[in-house]
Amino acid sequence: MVDELTLHGLKSWFEKYVSGFASDDQDIAMNIELKKRHTMNVCIEIVDIANSIALNRQDVFLAEAVALLHDVGRFDQYMRYHTFDDATSENHAMLGAGILDREGVLEDIDRATRKLILDVVACHNRAELPVEDDKRRTFFLKLLRDADKIDIWRIVTQYYERHPSISTRSIELNLPDTPEISNQIVEALLAGRTARTKDMKTLNDFKLLQIGWVFDLNFSRTLQIAAGRRYLDRIRDTLPDSDIVNRVFRKAKAYLHAGFPA
Repeated sequence: MVDELTLHGLKSWFEKYVSGFASDDQDIAMNIELKKRHTMNVCIEIVDIANSIALNRQDVFLAEAVALLHDVGRFDQYMRYHTFDDATSENHAMLGAGILDREGVLEDIDRATRKLILDVVACHNRAELPVEDDKRRTFFLKLLRDADKIDIWRIVTQYYERHPSISTRSIELNLPDTPEISNQIVEALLAGRTARTKDMKTLNDFKLLQIGWVFDLNFSRTLQIAAGRRYLDRIRDTLPDSDIVNRVFRKAKAYLHAGFPA
């Protein structure tokens, strides 16, 4: 169980941990702050989604704890590799779970809850939800994945809407900003599936992949937030005006406004 006092302790640990990555290097400082702010916003989003389905007080605290700790591996990842690209550095989710375990961050939490938090942190970035029988763990994983996507949409839409001469390679995953769009990305999205990061070759691929995240949302409140903030439309506005892009966009928007298929 996670109560209010336990959550407060985790927040204190997180603040102290992140402060250890303070740097005079402007690039490092900017990206550490980016991930810290992301974490804080994911905490806000997950509580919003949790409250929309009337979770009990302890489970809302647990959801916020999972959100607080989900990206703890990102700070060490950027400090060591100067990238957020797991494929060219290290799996940040597994890295984060390892840090939490080694640091004994969860030692005052009961064993079952500690295992749930570590498992959710370790696999929150997988392409698809793992097939398992633990419905409670899957539930919190779905909550986290929805809240995470909502805030990543915030980050990327604000970034894409900035002046085009301002480039942050860590957000773009060092992908070339060229007109091409990969067939594998398009085929997956037109089939109503999320696309694979391994199939991305350009920034346009990444933008389409982000539009396709709508197919992996799990809660009505998340759909409502995405629609209200017009995240899909805003990403689409930064893509080429082509038949392929329009077809993918229409598919994603139809899914967003229809909710979940029967």
